[in-house]
Amino acid sequence: MRVLPIAALLVLAVGCSSSEDPPAGRPSEDGAPPPPASSGPQGPRALAAVDVDTKVKARLEVVGLNRYKGDHVLAQIRVTNNDSTSFDPLNHLADDTDATPDMNRAGGVFLLDTAARRVVKPLQTDGGCVCSTETDPLGSFLEPGEQKTFFAVLPAPSGGAKTATLLTPMSPPLVDVPISDSPPEGPGFPEPVGETVSYPLDAHSEDDESELRDDGEEIEVSLSADVLFATGSHTLTPAADALIEKTAGRVSGGAVKVEGHADSTGDAGINGPLSRRRAESVARRLKTLVPGATFETEGFGSARPLYPNTTPEGRRRNRRVTITFTRTERPEPRPSATAPAAPPAARQDFTVAVDPLRPVGGGLSLLTYSLTNTGPSQVSLRRLTDDTERTWLKFRFWAAANAELIDGDRRIPPARYILGTPTQGFAQLCLCTKTSGIALGADRFAPSQTKHFWAVVQSPSGPVTAEIADLPAPVPT
Repeated sequence: MRVLPIAALLVLAVGCSSSEDPPAGRPSEDGAPPPPASSGPQGPRALAAVDVDTKVKARLEVVGLNRYKGDHVLAQIRVTNNDSTSFDPLNHLADDTDATPDMNRAGGVFLLDTAARRVVKPLQTDGGCVCSTETDPLGSFLEPGEQKTFFAVLPAPSGGAKTATLLTPMSPPLVDVPISDSPPEGPGFPEPVGETVSYPLDAHSEDDESELRDDGEEIEVSLSADVLFATGSHTLTPAADALIEKTAGRVSGGAVKVEGHADSTGDAGINGPLSRRRAESVARRLKTLVPGATFETEGFGSARPLYPNTTPEGRRRNRRVTITFTRTERPEPRPSATAPAAPPAARQDFTVAVDPLRPVGGGLSLLTYSLTNTGPSQVSLRRLTDDTERTWLKFRFWAAANAELIDGDRRIPPARYILGTPTQGFAQLCLCTKTSGIALGADRFAPSQTKHFWAVVQSPSGPVTAEIADLPAPVPT
């Protein structure tokens, strides 16, 4: 890992500057994406661009996304230092999903494959990612106004997609970047040889009784076993009927899988058969409501947790019956009129303003919003990362996860991507603004300072409101 001088470390720790103007990469008021930056003496024309201000002030521009020697793409991202002090962009582009991030490489340039519902890393070799690297400890530092371009070689998005969404640890997703069939321009790039590494993406909505996941092809509804059954029983409770009827209204027929799951408490020899009998009870009731469907049931006991079993909330959500069926083709209802711009909400010396949602494909949308400190002194907005029930938000992975859409009685939290294996354990990372880890300081606000944040969420079916760090705010359509 790179050893930095003390002055450079201080820059990383406190390199947050106030920003009066909104980032150019945010959507315009009518929801359209911003125009790309024009070409000029500073280099090639940008295909997509965004300004960031959470940890440092910088402009990121995609200046190349080209198919590369087969089923790969080569992404080139230009970083311009718009801050008042120098900083090292590799500290913000390093792969912070690694236990020991390589600060010499731009390994955190990921691709969001919405069709496959996966987050894809650059190709991986024994020496690290197939991406930009720097051997000089100070070689990639940028002085104010300076810029440098970094690259990463990634697997191409699924289905022959003509555009892609790129992710970096320091910026919102760069959405709908066109993929060129021409060879990439620039100096010699390494061969696209390496291992493909990707992480499954979980985007869902939830209430206290159920969770819904929709990957564009299948819908998966997890019903709370605590509502469906008494402890140790597979007999449906009186409260179960309304919950099952609500789910049946989504099923149009065809094949339906019903699976029972338990938490990690109790005896595995009891949990397995009990989870299977619970699945059978739910399937029998669904058959009376959807007579044209065929049903397959199975019980998995505690073998397939959705959440860590280390908290009461995690165990409660793991006690479930999951119903999976093919998504219907009927269109989702959408708002028929354009709403006025949302006024900012305020409380406790902060205001929050939310932008219109921007679709990114695969039933996902990009939520962007800004927070402004209206108080007289510098403060940290810890509520933005306060998510005490979700212990996967460890220090290295702290993020602005306390932001969600409110869709009637359902909540839509940020999507997450899941690292690890059942034997190694899992880390479930928020697909939203990072607030700590390799570079700190995103939750510290100077007086009058505005910072901009983002999250990828499951697309709602109609108008919604938002709740950002416990602050309610309308979402313009």
